[in-house]
Amino acid sequence: MTRYCDAHIHLSHSKEPLFEPDEQYFCVTSCHSKEEFEGASLTTFGAGFPGFRYRSIANATAYAAPTIPCAFASYGIHPQSPSLQNKTFIEEELAFLENLLADKKIIAIGECGFDFFTPEFKSTATEQETVFNEQLFLAQKYNLPLVLHLRKSIEKIFTYSRQLKKIPAVVFHSFPGTFREAQSLTNHGINAFFSFGKPILNGKKASIDCVQNLPLQNLLFETDAPYQTLKGETETFPTDIKKVYRKACELRKINLEELSETVFKNFQIAFENSVILF
Repeated sequence: MTRYCDAHIHLSHSKEPLFEPDEQYFCVTSCHSKEEFEGASLTTFGAGFPGFRYRSIANATAYAAPTIPCAFASYGIHPQSPSLQNKTFIEEELAFLENLLADKKIIAIGECGFDFFTPEFKSTATEQETVFNEQLFLAQKYNLPLVLHLRKSIEKIFTYSRQLKKIPAVVFHSFPGTFREAQSLTNHGINAFFSFGKPILNGKKASIDCVQNLPLQNLLFETDAPYQTLKGETETFPTDIKKVYRKACELRKINLEELSETVFKNFQIAFENSVILF
């Protein structure tokens, strides 16, 4: 049976995934607001099963049926948030995040991180750092992984190497760096997982180099649906994860079954064994 793991998706904005009976689907849906979290939790699959098949490590039990998707949730304050300079907003968001952590409703914090891609985003660099530090502290406090968003800021994350070593795992969403930078992060002792999506279909050289050369045990894949579209597309769909896997098989010169099983194990490790291996 082929297992597809989507390490980063936005379920509340995505259409229902459709997979074959001999396929299993696992995903982590990234939420950035109370509304998005609640919307994702109401998402239904197939015969009306709730979106968060298992919400956390605490209640992840044996998977009921191969054809029922299994969705987990992460929550974080995005570095692109237009309200980073609003102190009240940040305090409320951090309080909501900690409530989710205390209630064991999420399995990771994020996506969070740094975005200096535009002058507008870079103008909030100080606020981004403050908010990231708070989320990093919570990841250490609750011993959960971080899901990182980094644009034009890869060098920034190296200054956090010592702290990142103290959390169970760091998932680099749509990793923007080079193969050497990925190697350096793992050499710093970070339990790093590098996730790749449609850029490997679009010929992004750095991403392709990483997928070809990084150890298999450090790889994850994603769609970022409904975002991260290719030229001519208006939307990315959850089932596009199959295209990403096929391309990864081509790049690694391995079969789908081998890739599927390895990435499934990586998914388990990255997200604290919240998925039961069966």
